[in-house]
Amino acid sequence: MRPRAVRLTAGLALLVLWGIGLWLILGGSASQDTAWQHVEDTGTLRVGMDASYPPFETIDQASGQPVGFDVDLADEIGRRLGVSIAFTNIAYDGLTDSLVTGNVDVVISAMADVPQVQGKAAFSQPYFNAGEMLVAPPGSPFKSMDDLAGHTVAVEYGSGGDVEARKWQRRIANLQVKRYSDPESALQAVSKGQADAAIVDGIAARLGIGKDPNLAAGPQLVDTLFAAAVASDNDVLLGKLDEAIQAIAADGTLGRLTDKWFGPQKSISP
Repeated sequence: MRPRAVRLTAGLALLVLWGIGLWLILGGSASQDTAWQHVEDTGTLRVGMDASYPPFETIDQASGQPVGFDVDLADEIGRRLGVSIAFTNIAYDGLTDSLVTGNVDVVISAMADVPQVQGKAAFSQPYFNAGEMLVAPPGSPFKSMDDLAGHTVAVEYGSGGDVEARKWQRRIANLQVKRYSDPESALQAVSKGQADAAIVDGIAARLGIGKDPNLAAGPQLVDTLFAAAVASDNDVLLGKLDEAIQAIAADGTLGRLTDKWFGPQKSISP
């Protein structure tokens, strides 16, 4: 009888351990997702950002309050979720840690899903693409990089645009590359007719297009996607953010915010 009793006891212990493991899988992770519960309880979404990166976020000298593209986006998210927004200004290197420690609920601060933060944060659907893009005069025939065979493209020396142009020099015939000290000079070369197109990052491109009627947006060549970030186990809050950002993009609000902070945007193709 004793060996059977030992087997029964061992089986019961395994059953208990299995039950605990199942609870951790099904319920334990959900119980850790306290961010949205905190938002519901307080009626406030705590947003962390490094307010030193205009036009995404900076401190208004007159009011002392944060202003910028990300600030307006966060306010719009709050409106759609039915909660108020409380901003916390945090140095960029500390933003991810602020999520892990629970000091903020979400980071909205021109942040991309990069290896340094993987495992610590989960990202919403993107709201801005800062990767390299083609810029050319409105109505130009350069709808793609293939159209630039035998033409000239301007880039900032050593930039991602320069890297991309070097790749395309191996793919298409007679692509000439002019290199400048900064992206603004590369865009100015296009505006003045000294180059047929430019490859610059998405931020410089949109700022240039917004200021200069001689510039328009071509295709996106590289994706560097900015998104809202939450702690890696905050699935409920992440879902709420995804729904809000998707709606903001779908109804044109995101485009209006882009025009507000970067200037009126236009495409090569009408």
